[in-house]
Amino acid sequence: MAGFFGLFDFTKPGKGVDVNAPPKKAFFRFWELYWRKFSRFILLNLLAFLFLLPIVTLAFQAFNAWLYGMMSESAITEMLLGAEEGENTIVFGILQSILMSASFSLPAPVALFLLAISVVFYGPAMCGMTYILRNFSREEHAWLSDFFVQMKKNFAQGVALGLLELLAISLLFFNITTQAVEDAGWLSASLPLIQYISIFLLVIILFTRQYTYAMAVTFDLKFPVIIKNSFAFAFIGLFRNIGVLLFQAALIFAVLFVPYADIILMPFFFFSLTGFLAIFATFPLINKHMLLPAMERKRAAEEAGEQDKETDNGEGPA
Repeated sequence: MAGFFGLFDFTKPGKGVDVNAPPKKAFFRFWELYWRKFSRFILLNLLAFLFLLPIVTLAFQAFNAWLYGMMSESAITEMLLGAEEGENTIVFGILQSILMSASFSLPAPVALFLLAISVVFYGPAMCGMTYILRNFSREEHAWLSDFFVQMKKNFAQGVALGLLELLAISLLFFNITTQAVEDAGWLSASLPLIQYISIFLLVIILFTRQYTYAMAVTFDLKFPVIIKNSFAFAFIGLFRNIGVLLFQAALIFAVLFVPYADIILMPFFFFSLTGFLAIFATFPLINKHMLLPAMERKRAAEEAGEQDKETDNGEGPA
């Protein structure tokens, strides 16, 4: 039996694409491409989830610590009493509970080591996943093994991009979730302004990350150039960036607050689905402003080289 009821049978030929068919609307084309490679998206998500597991666990811990900090003592007591009586037993999602329980049971050095490994491999893993998603969005072939090939190929740059992203998001999240302290003087008074600025910067960072890894796996660019171009695309593609971010926020909300959603979405769908939407929506801008001009410059250089060669051979115009 090939695959699991044919679900993961990659040797089975697809139905192909009718080259004479009129172009479809972006919405329908997106879902057609997604369902066409549905099983591969699931496997790709599982792969990314394994690499990011310690980071995901820490994110759950940070969010729930902030959530508890926002709740009053009476609300927490009522919730705990309800849990003892068999009510409201799902305080967190199932996956959140499993991951946090497992992390608390690990010795601190082991937990920190696993987190450090995940942080280092975060950026390269994003490069590997982005490469495959980019090819899928362009209807080009990609093997799941390309995940590791692109991780290795873009390792140094991926580590730098990943560390910068995680550091920026962590600092901004800390600023946003910090509570005012009494008798803190000017710091307490300026905290709301700091939080508003941090929210704005966080949104910009989330916009830029939709382009950084795509450029890293598509072009041979230096790190500062990728960062500069990413910030430019954050504003050039403002409306599509907002649409992608709203979709991602909806899935995050479901993961955090909808019972049983996290155990389904995170391991099987979240990373590949949101990543595919991001690359599907934003890569056309990279193609228009970077890839096509680069191809034109290369073609012009090749033509100029051919003309110079003909002139050297005495075959140029009289």
